[in-house]
Amino acid sequence: MSGLKKMLSPKVTAVVGVSTSNPFSPGNVIFRKLAFENGLKTYPINPKGGMIEGVQAYKSVAEAPDDIELVVISVPAKYVPSVLKDVGEKGIKSVIVVSGGFSETGETGESLQKEIVELAEKYNITMVGPNCIGVFVPEALDTFFLPSERVARPIKGSVALISQSGGWLIERLEEFASRDVGIAAAVSIGNAAQTKVTDFVQHFGNDDKVNVILCYIEGFAEGEGRAFVEAAKKIADKKPVVVLKGGQSEAGHRATQSHTSSLAGNRVVASAAFKQYGVIEAIDEDEVMAFSKVFSFKPTIMRGPNIGCLTVSGGHGVIATDEADHYDLKLPLFSEDDQKKLREQMTPAYQNIASFRNPCDLTGSASDLDYERVLDVMLDLEKVDAALLLMLPYAPGISLQVGARVANVGKKYEKTIVAYVPDLEKYEVIIRGFELNGIPVGDTIEEAVQMLHGMDQRSQYLRRIGAK
Repeated sequence: MSGLKKMLSPKVTAVVGVSTSNPFSPGNVIFRKLAFENGLKTYPINPKGGMIEGVQAYKSVAEAPDDIELVVISVPAKYVPSVLKDVGEKGIKSVIVVSGGFSETGETGESLQKEIVELAEKYNITMVGPNCIGVFVPEALDTFFLPSERVARPIKGSVALISQSGGWLIERLEEFASRDVGIAAAVSIGNAAQTKVTDFVQHFGNDDKVNVILCYIEGFAEGEGRAFVEAAKKIADKKPVVVLKGGQSEAGHRATQSHTSSLAGNRVVASAAFKQYGVIEAIDEDEVMAFSKVFSFKPTIMRGPNIGCLTVSGGHGVIATDEADHYDLKLPLFSEDDQKKLREQMTPAYQNIASFRNPCDLTGSASDLDYERVLDVMLDLEKVDAALLLMLPYAPGISLQVGARVANVGKKYEKTIVAYVPDLEKYEVIIRGFELNGIPVGDTIEEAVQMLHGMDQRSQYLRRIGAK
């Protein structure tokens, strides 16, 4: 939709519903964020006019200056149509309606929602909402009506988030921020009365700064499901679309009706359609995080499900093998010849205590150099499609530089590599060494395996359609 680009990067905004008496109202919170935190020229709109927060307020959008590019509406539902009419008459093309009281409340709200959609269409307005918390773009735009000190702000990055639930979106931002996973934008679409998740998939699909699109969806209105998967298919060879679908159980299905008034649909049918059209379905929030992180790195397509695993702990190798089996990933046994080649790379004093069947347990005596040399040979094996590196930095021969050193070995090969490093502050240098050199790190063994699982799902689809 033509107004989305302007909506996500406006230079001038207006907030309708800024109170002259309650500085903590949603409209006032939004106004302060836009005006003082984002540094945007922002006009507060209130029927009383006057000065608000030291800024000239206008009695209506009609009376405000003509340079407005985005209007955020935070007034009772019954007043939204008249505001939209003013917006349309002024020629403004982008609107976010955070107000609730529409289709999620029943027949009266449905009628009101239909009215604002008709007005948006009449005036060619791109409208997000209603019943949403708005849009967040790092370093540029924040229309969330939640106080800044209560909401985490992830760094700028390459993941675009689109959610039918504002609360779910806020929790993901907390997690992304704590894991240093950067986002390009976060969009709460609420009831999605006019602008749908599909519109944002199409928009972010053409944005070179976005590597992966993450969607939380509770359901689709009639015909919207097909439009969504077809939009995802069109960009599947360029970037993945990851979906977590709510309302899968019967009880969850009922809950969606009172939340966003969406139709959850049949779980089996939806999952089959996602797979057919190249959409990567996450089954829970752990997979959401794993998939978002690994795809943000734009990893190489896996040629198959065969994983080579390096560890300095036999127990961790066993756990990784079990996890891989759960996700239909394979750890093929290395032949005697392969094992000999790998063993020869080890420091002579430790060659006979290490195991190279796969997982390759280099033991706690291994050094950075052992890890580098064995990985180099393992990645060269034809039967290895991807590598899982279990890094336990307590081993005395492992230094804080091991992440960067091992990552440089990986750059020689067109193979997917992920690592596990305990998420502890003292290992931060190791984690950064991996990730700054293109290797995503999971903070549990399961998460690292889930990253490979997500890559395998995507790679299966890309191989099926002949993508390179």
